[in-house]
Amino acid sequence: MRIISWLVTLVLCLGVAGGLAGFKYRQIAEAMAMAASFPPPFSVVTTATTQQDEWTAIRRLTGTVRAPQFLMVSAEATGRLVELPVAAGAVVEAGEVILRLFDDDLKAQRESFEADLNLVNLQLKRTRELKKDAMASQDQLDTLEARYQSLVAQIAASDAQLSRLTLRAPFTGKLGIYTQSVGDLMRAGDQLTTLSGMGSVRWIDFKIPQGVARVAPGDAVRLLSLDRELIGEARITAVADALASGLRAFDVRAEIDNPGLRHGELVLVEVRTRRPEVVFTLPAPAVRWDVEGPHVFVLKDAEPDAYVPFRAELRRIELVGETRGTIMARGDLVIGETLAVQGAFKLSDGSLAKVAEGVSGQ
Repeated sequence: MRIISWLVTLVLCLGVAGGLAGFKYRQIAEAMAMAASFPPPFSVVTTATTQQDEWTAIRRLTGTVRAPQFLMVSAEATGRLVELPVAAGAVVEAGEVILRLFDDDLKAQRESFEADLNLVNLQLKRTRELKKDAMASQDQLDTLEARYQSLVAQIAASDAQLSRLTLRAPFTGKLGIYTQSVGDLMRAGDQLTTLSGMGSVRWIDFKIPQGVARVAPGDAVRLLSLDRELIGEARITAVADALASGLRAFDVRAEIDNPGLRHGELVLVEVRTRRPEVVFTLPAPAVRWDVEGPHVFVLKDAEPDAYVPFRAELRRIELVGETRGTIMARGDLVIGETLAVQGAFKLSDGSLAKVAEGVSGQ
């Protein structure tokens, strides 16, 4: 009897375990069937078409703007500033007085020399008349002539000194801001202001390091502001034959017609560094990086039973340049292939992808 009861208990336990196992198997099978009915994971991306274009590698150098007519207005002699006839920032005509230093003492000295010269001139005329009548000696005549020549030289020296105390504009231009005021003592070489010509032509002076690029007069270079905004195109007018001492670079001057550029302003100069080459042009968001370097994802047609139409294929590229959001690259690409752009960061090699609705390849 005891054995029969144990057998009945064992059969009941096996039946319960089998029922539970069957029930759980049915649940797992239904869950797997439901999971199989779900679509595979995929990414939604925008696309662009691979294109080729000619591209030239460039180097951005720093250039300085120069006005062809520009000078620093400075005192040539030491003296007290007594007159500034033209207001700061105004336009001054060629030959017009810019500054005048105190010169009353020199003017008085010159007038004294002129008075002596007039007296000597009268004495010289009278002595020559007397010499004709043998009433004056040759020594007297020679002394007066020497005195006359000495006074002429002294007057010329006074004129030279006076000219250094009055500065006139060598060309028509616009004055800068004065650093001195009337009554100030100016020493020789002290700067008063600047004078800029009224022309619209500007020179761009820059240096090209040895081995970077070869340029010649007539070549064109692009100019940009320090904010990378395009200013215009300048034409090279002069290239130095020798390298600057200690810099291993040679001087270059370009010319542009742009009155908006100020003397001394810094600009960026784009210089071509090699011959044009054919490269692929890619949108910047299409390029991704990993430990092996840059790459893009090309969208290829997926298999017929795939849930979405495309499958991503990783292609390695070599970057050669960038300009205004466009990447220049070499690589195993074909013109007309479809690239993933926005959303490419979600892709991996072989993953499924779908093009965003309403967005077509560019």
